[in-house]
Amino acid sequence: MEQRLMEPRLMEPREVTNRNVVQIGDRACRKISGMGCGLPLGKTMVCGDARHRDDLEPDSEVISGGANSHNIWFIRSGILRLQRHAYDGRRQILSLFFPGEIVGFEGEFREGVTVETATQSGLCRIDRRWFDRMVDQNDVLRAELFRQKQDQLDRLHWLTWSLGALKPDERLCALLALSSKFMPYQPLPDGTGILSLHLARKDIADLLGTTVESISRIVHKLADTGIIEIRDPAHFRFLDLPGLIAKGKIDGHFDRMAFSLARRRGQLEGLITGGTENLICSCGR
Repeated sequence: MEQRLMEPRLMEPREVTNRNVVQIGDRACRKISGMGCGLPLGKTMVCGDARHRDDLEPDSEVISGGANSHNIWFIRSGILRLQRHAYDGRRQILSLFFPGEIVGFEGEFREGVTVETATQSGLCRIDRRWFDRMVDQNDVLRAELFRQKQDQLDRLHWLTWSLGALKPDERLCALLALSSKFMPYQPLPDGTGILSLHLARKDIADLLGTTVESISRIVHKLADTGIIEIRDPAHFRFLDLPGLIAKGKIDGHFDRMAFSLARRRGQLEGLITGGTENLICSCGR
């Protein structure tokens, strides 16, 4: 893990394996009740019924670590959290998952660790056996999963480092700056921008190892110093984004992490439109 301090070179599909890409055939899912999944990575039925699409409320359990599951999950919209509870009962959020990512691989999470929705989320449930076959046969999909794991590992490295090296206000500044890349953010003509903060304060506190009261105090302090403007509890105007990045001590990490988040969102748009050759799922909106 220490070798990952420098940005790794992303491997091209042909470097991951020398197998040939499977030829795109018929769509993997038949059209059901007006919905077509649009999985063209082979001819085998993957989403055999309309239940493969799930729209979940916040705080819904998606994966229970250690439990057997026949499915993996493709995140279409929303944010998922990876969490566990300490011996004293306190919840710890270990990481976040974003649109365009896939979670739930066999053995990925240990017992006692769960994945839940942090926001309203749209997910696609995909049969694990058939997905494993697609991964085994399709270079492009396998290479994309490799890149996804690299991005997730970068986020885990940053969070682990920040919990040990940064103060609570610095960690919050870093998270707010990065949120402009994975939450709704509207740039304004004057160079400022408005962030819609979709994560609950409790989730932010448990992710950053602090308290809701500390989060509120830090936010008002940032407003007093002119770095942000509080529109309401869920909307902030960033008056000085470079200052926010500097205060969060992510000057050397922001561009790389922001690029991976933006790339993932851009790839999602391609993955759920019918014109792409590497479609994972388009069962709905």
